[in-house]
Amino acid sequence: MKTRTILALASLAGVALAGAATTQASADLVTRCIGTGGAVTVPGDLVVPAGKSCVLEGTIVEGKVTVQAGADLVVTDGTFKGAVIVAENGYLDAYNTAVTGKVTSRGGYGATFGGGSSLGAGYAGQAPADASVVPFAYFEDTSVTKNVQSVSGELYLGGSKVAGSVTGDGTVYTDVINSTLTGALTVKGSVDGSVVCASEVDGNAAFDGNGTVQVGGGGLIDDCDDVNYFGGNVLIANNNGGVAVNGNIIRGNLGGEGNDPAPTGADNRVRGTLSGQFVDLQPAAAARRAAPEDRELALKEKVAERKAAAVAEGEAAGSAGL
Repeated sequence: MKTRTILALASLAGVALAGAATTQASADLVTRCIGTGGAVTVPGDLVVPAGKSCVLEGTIVEGKVTVQAGADLVVTDGTFKGAVIVAENGYLDAYNTAVTGKVTSRGGYGATFGGGSSLGAGYAGQAPADASVVPFAYFEDTSVTKNVQSVSGELYLGGSKVAGSVTGDGTVYTDVINSTLTGALTVKGSVDGSVVCASEVDGNAAFDGNGTVQVGGGGLIDDCDDVNYFGGNVLIANNNGGVAVNGNIIRGNLGGEGNDPAPTGADNRVRGTLSGQFVDLQPAAAARRAAPEDRELALKEKVAERKAAAVAEGEAAGSAGL
């Protein structure tokens, strides 16, 4: 009886160890994607190897997604349940795709979100190692939970909702068009400044040390005449490319100093106090730009070029065998 008992216990222990090993193997599973994939579920992490392309449609990834250096990931109708990392010169194009984890671009070429995509833990854009590279983050018809932050390149939100704050610190520009932010908007040290048009910012807004700043209409940068709503204070200071503040509703205060040239504006409804250069704001004598810049169009051209090349390469590689 003792011998049988010992053998039985040993057998059970072996089964338990085997089960643990299987669980660990599943947890560590990493799938490489080169080529195309369809409506399947990837049980672990997904990696697009450096310099390769992966094109997915209807794919579910249970783990983390990594786009390695110089790689491309184009996904439509996808679901990513973990975080997404885009490495140097990598590209992510997500259309009607839900991402549960945080999306981080580590100096990637660009990241595009559209077609009703959603980000459940926000976005962070980091600076590339090569200072001459101009990465971008382009949000169109996208919902973001938590914050959107970028410290380099182009940051553009169009027709999107952010349940958090948006920060562009050291970007080329940070534009918010026809979008809603439940938190604050901060634009600091952006060489080409910022445009905010037809948008709602429920928190405070601050524009400090940028190039040109256009809040509402005025035609300094963008041909926009729609009203903005700000739920908090608006501070505009130390900008050196011209400031236009036209047709805004501001529940808090409007103020700022150090803008050169001095700001212009009209038709603003400010519920709080005016201070600094905004106490006696005057309309601009004339529009500064004969042909307003279309930043979104330029971004769409960059997106189309990289996406087309990625899709062609992925289709040429054939099935990824997911």
